[in-house]
Amino acid sequence: MTERFAFFPGCISINLYPSIDRATRLVMAELDYELVDMPFACCPPPGVLRSYDEPTWTTLAARNLAVAAREGLPVLTICNGCFGSLHEASARISEDVELREEVVLALQEAGIEGAAEVADVKVLPILDLLGTPEARDRISDRVVHRLGTPVAVHYGCHYLRPSTRTGRDVEDPRVLDELVEIAGFKSVPFPQKLSCCGAGGGAWSGQEATSLSILERKLGEMSSAGAEAVVNVCPFCHLQFDQGQRRLGRGVPSVPSVHLSQLLGLAFGMKDKALGLHTHLVPARGLAKAARSARADDRK
Repeated sequence: MTERFAFFPGCISINLYPSIDRATRLVMAELDYELVDMPFACCPPPGVLRSYDEPTWTTLAARNLAVAAREGLPVLTICNGCFGSLHEASARISEDVELREEVVLALQEAGIEGAAEVADVKVLPILDLLGTPEARDRISDRVVHRLGTPVAVHYGCHYLRPSTRTGRDVEDPRVLDELVEIAGFKSVPFPQKLSCCGAGGGAWSGQEATSLSILERKLGEMSSAGAEAVVNVCPFCHLQFDQGQRRLGRGVPSVPSVHLSQLLGLAFGMKDKALGLHTHLVPARGLAKAARSARADDRK
């Protein structure tokens, strides 16, 4: 039976990188997972709104949970920031009875159906789904091109931290590396693998010099390790790697950014243009060329 998820693509993939949204839909359909579109709104990002008005932030996040609750579906995210926001709001609502009552009342007064069930909605990042034994087997069965391209992986802050919420190994996570290897690529180690991309906490918009300095160091280490691309699971990190390289200008190592869904699509034999690799500011030409060569060999 096909598993169904309330798909939460997030603002950035919809508005800035529709290539990630499209690639995710193609890959998840190939893996027999059904993504259900729902009238979600912004997650909203905790670094923007929660810093000023936590009750409003919690209520807005809960409104998204209520949307999924109406259909009785778990929420699947492809953005670490969206996951962090929705997961944290869900945890707080579950733990704090008084807060839950206030949030439910506010949603009910606004006419939001599903308000009473918001504490029961599971929020799942794409890595947690694809990292299950069943999903790994599905991925392995559908790989047709093992390109062997060396890539760097970037987990992102909100997927791993805080460990008190996520319960993940923040010192030596392996799931993304393993998925990359299952798909026929090579995950290369580098010193700043688990550090921030440089965009988080408002640094992208408020501390550009610091943000770009962090990014430049990370790109340099990826390049030195021989990575031909950086694989992410978060459109906001993707934005930093892609647009940040343009901001840095010439002389910076070129390390194209690809979302995990796009990488899996290449391994499944999907065309690079269908996955939108050519639409990024730093096009993944090397990966695209390798994939085209593999498809050409299949036709011989």
